[in-house]
Amino acid sequence: MSNDLISVIIPCYNLAGYTQKCMDSILGQTHKNLEVIVVDDGSTDETPEILQQYADADSRVVFIRQQNAGAGEAVNKAISIAHGNYMAFVDNDDWIEPSMYEKLYKALITNGADMAVCNFNLVYEDHTDYCYSKMRNETADVQEDPYGYFSRYCACPQPNNYTWTRLYKADIIRDSDVRFEYFPMGADTLFNFKLLPRIKKVAFITDGLYNYVQRTNSSVYTAAKKVDIAKVYADGFEALADYYLENGYTDFCRVLSIHAYTRLRSIFFYSRLAGVSDEEITENVMKAFKGRKIADYLTGAMK
Repeated sequence: MSNDLISVIIPCYNLAGYTQKCMDSILGQTHKNLEVIVVDDGSTDETPEILQQYADADSRVVFIRQQNAGAGEAVNKAISIAHGNYMAFVDNDDWIEPSMYEKLYKALITNGADMAVCNFNLVYEDHTDYCYSKMRNETADVQEDPYGYFSRYCACPQPNNYTWTRLYKADIIRDSDVRFEYFPMGADTLFNFKLLPRIKKVAFITDGLYNYVQRTNSSVYTAAKKVDIAKVYADGFEALADYYLENGYTDFCRVLSIHAYTRLRSIFFYSRLAGVSDEEITENVMKAFKGRKIADYLTGAMK
């Protein structure tokens, strides 16, 4: 098996206490041929100094600093300079198992896939939920049955729609117009679903190789307390629906009815985490969905 270059992209912002563990886990991969692009998004703590030390010590690390513009801009900048045959993403408060990219790469190559996906572990302070999304070792053809693919792998009770559990053929991203957009929540889901019409075969592996740290002050939890989640998710749904419709992805428009339901489910999940009552969540949903495509797809008005 060949040893292609994998570009690993990491946006960083004010997480000095987590950065070393994240970087060590990536640089310690059994797949050694890596280009590790870390983009500091205007951190005000010691994160830039820590990252500079890694760049000075390991030639595989490419370190970029930018003024605070958001994680999406940081990732897009890294995509624009990545040289790898394959591309992966990591959040800098998480860490990965040593064999993650070796196993994903093997699954992708062996199965002739465009993307490989691993399981992940939810890491709390006092315990870990291993292999959260309960995937099996199997492959799926996205184009053969987009609705069936979406139903089974994207809309299940414990979904795995994150960018960081995946290894992508880099040219699929480079040759597309799909990039990260600014959404305080759900940007990675939108990125993945916009990319789906360009992906044919997906290889899944059951191993939990990504460790997703659950912090009460993480960007997801913080955003859940600060933003109108119903509006954010309705806006994201609108962006995806418009993208499918404008590009003539009619087979994928059918999955939007399922996605509308999963967005509603996520709104209740994250709003409850933020301490919002069900009554207020319902009011927010009614206001955010009124006159929007997400309401049409939920009620079956659009097929």
